[in-house]
Amino acid sequence: MSETVRKSPGGGGQIIINAAAAAEIVKVLARHNPGASKAALTTTKAVILALSGVASQLSVRKQHTLVAHERELTKVVEAAVADLAARAPVELAPVHVTKPVEVSKGEGLGTLGDVEEGRRSLDATAISMRLEDWAGPVGGPRDIETKFGTKRSTLHDWQKRGAVIGLLKGERKHVFPLAQFVDGRPVEGMTAVTRIIKNPRVAWQWLIQRKPSIGGSPLDRLKKGRLDEVVAAAQRDFG
Repeated sequence: MSETVRKSPGGGGQIIINAAAAAEIVKVLARHNPGASKAALTTTKAVILALSGVASQLSVRKQHTLVAHERELTKVVEAAVADLAARAPVELAPVHVTKPVEVSKGEGLGTLGDVEEGRRSLDATAISMRLEDWAGPVGGPRDIETKFGTKRSTLHDWQKRGAVIGLLKGERKHVFPLAQFVDGRPVEGMTAVTRIIKNPRVAWQWLIQRKPSIGGSPLDRLKKGRLDEVVAAAQRDFG
């Protein structure tokens, strides 16, 4: 069977994503971002391949360290990509073709495994992470009521309207990142963001990650009253 995601020869649960796997990931991104240009998708594929190749050479302990410092990792990658994009393009020497180009086809992906096999493989290699490790401090309805004096009915109404983001913890329990509250109330403009980014986890990850295009994280920009900038960025990324 032709593999698209395989374990690194070094062992330790490390994986390598090859071109075929990266292409499948880009297809998923294209479906969720129909307005994305071909150049942007091609760049994304190149970044995925490069990062997976580097990560596969690290020990599992170092991979855990990277995950624990996701924000810093994002900043480093953004800086590196921006630096490469700013460099002058390399001029290639012209190529003179004297014979017709031969068109050939590869062997394809081979036989694909079933869904259950894929889930077992994912469970065997996935790194467990607490919600608080990436989302920051969170609190349940009782914690929010104790800390801010907000009644549960009010919190539920805010969540229903998209004014606050609730993250599922466990099977049915929701917790709320505390950073989205200012003086006990939701950050103004949160509803405009959640209307564009429907998935709560995706919305919160996007809000807390730094975006050089707006000079900081979207959440920090909302707290400074820069709603128009944040909404425009959300529409570019998810509209």
